[in-house]
This record gives sequence, C-alpha cells and structure tokens, in this order.
Amino acid sequence: MNSDAVLRHIGLFGGTFDPPHNGHVALVEAGLNVMGLDEVWVIPAEPVHRELSGFADGAKRLGWLQEIYKSRPEVQVFDWEVRLGRPVAAVETLRDFQQRYPGTVPWLMLGADAWAGLESWREYPAHLELCNIAVFARTGLDVEALPDHAGWQQVDVRQWQERNAPGHWCYLPVALPDISATMLRSDARQGISLLGRVPEQVRSRIEMSYRVPPDR
Repeated sequence: MNSDAVLRHIGLFGGTFDPPHNGHVALVEAGLNVMGLDEVWVIPAEPVHRELSGFADGAKRLGWLQEIYKSRPEVQVFDWEVRLGRPVAAVETLRDFQQRYPGTVPWLMLGADAWAGLESWREYPAHLELCNIAVFARTGLDVEALPDHAGWQQVDVRQWQERNAPGHWCYLPVALPDISATMLRSDARQGISLLGRVPEQVRSRIEMSYRVPPDR
C-alpha cells in the first residue's frame, strides 16, 4: 500500500492465525460488511503472551493468509510482525502504523476476550493515543457484559465514522463461528478433516502441516 494514499477507515486485525480459520474470515467480513470499514489489514503475529504451536512458522502462516485473500483487494496481508522473527507487541505495530500513515487513526479489531484483557497488554494504556477499537462479540453477548476500560469513549456503531481521533471503541454483536484453533490443530494431528472450518483454498496444506510433528 502506498504510504501517500488517502486512508480513512482502516481495520487492523492481528493474530497468530495458527491456523487461520473460518472464524477469522467471518470477523474480516464483519469488519467490511457490518461495520463498513474501507479496508481490513491482516497482520499475522509472533505473539508476546504465549507460544505458537511450533507447526507453522511465520512465513507459512503469512503465505496461507495471502492465498486466502489474494482476490480481495479490500483485504491486505502484511508481514510487519513475522518478518522481525520475534514477538511483537501490538503497541509497537500501532506506532509503526502511526509513523507510516500519520493522517489515519486505525480501528484495532478485537474479539470480546481480547478487549476484556486489554489492560494487561504491554505498555498499556499507550494504545489510547494510537488507535480506536472495534469489539466483535458473538450474538447473544450483551454489551453490558463487556468491561468499560478507563479513558476509552464508547461510540455507537452507527457513529464510529465520525471519530477521527484515537481513544474510542464501538461494539459489534455479530454471528461469528465458534471455532477453536487448538481443536483444529488437534483434529489435524489425528487426521480428522478440517472441511468447513478453515478456508478451502488452504485446507489441505493446513491439514498436512499440523499432521506432521515439527522437528525439534
């Protein structure tokens, strides 16, 4: 993406994607079609708070995501974190984004569980000055059940486009598939098909990658 481009409504979706699955795809689609983001930028991570499975390195996970979204120009996949070959905190990526695109405030796309644990993130609350946050919670979870972190101003999903300064959050109740990456890895190791749970264009590669024990 050209750093001189006019970027107004960009969602940043980070995660380990170990492996990428249809729950991730549904969240991206919700960002585009329910929230109305112009683009979603998918950023596979080397996580700070936990270890990866060891079955799929950064290059492999990046490649899967690029294959999944190669025909979707409104979804970009970036190697900002995996290319560093080390754990990268979200705040570091947000600062990188701010330097590259100083006129754009990104919307960090989080599940309800990640939003609940926000205050444990490295260098929190620096994020207040770097982004807005879109919280995607499964249908049936009331917004009253979500924590209200000090300093963040909640806005109605119908008004989020009016907020061009950081420090806002909005809530989107969406019907996301209940898919566990841990269960996917376990099933793949046992030779159980992942049909219908991971994107079909990369399913065979994911099944094979998690079926074979990694070299130690």
